[in-house]
Amino acid sequence: MSQAGAKILSTKRRRRGARIVRNMVLLPPALLYVIVEAVFWRGAKRLLRQAGRLRAVAGLQSGLERLPAAAVLPLFLVPEIISHLGGFWASALLVHRHLVGALLVGLFVKGTATILEVWIYQSCEAKLLSVRWFAWVHGQAMRLKDWVDEATKPAHRLITGGRSALGRRFGALKTLVARRIGIRP
Repeated sequence: MSQAGAKILSTKRRRRGARIVRNMVLLPPALLYVIVEAVFWRGAKRLLRQAGRLRAVAGLQSGLERLPAAAVLPLFLVPEIISHLGGFWASALLVHRHLVGALLVGLFVKGTATILEVWIYQSCEAKLLSVRWFAWVHGQAMRLKDWVDEATKPAHRLITGGRSALGRRFGALKTLVARRIGIRP
């Protein structure tokens, strides 16, 4: 083999090795993201659609929509940061085997913050995206989300109700929880 051919082969092997390492590092959190996306984000959207029918919530949303982007951005960022901190806190509690504490922090801190951020984002998406740096960060997050979605397609099908027994059980569990909290599945 020529020296140029060996160099190309070496470069390809290095890139493949780097891709394997990247996938090994990023896929576990990506799979966790798929579960959170399927449960928290979509659940929060459904809950907010139901809550949006209440007069008080509709009034708050109307007031929020009238605010300028400079006021909406911090209102979005505070629950976003609290949600991440709550997730880290719940993870730390889980690592230390405080299961009940982790569950409570996950539900009340992360859950409440997630619902607030989803509500603010849905109400003021155009205003938030009118802020240049926020639009750039959002674009980067969407590119990462697209990569995660592509890399975790098999797991996503399994979790969101594919034809497997596990998928059917997970779908039945989601339906049961949704009915119990009063949301149509």
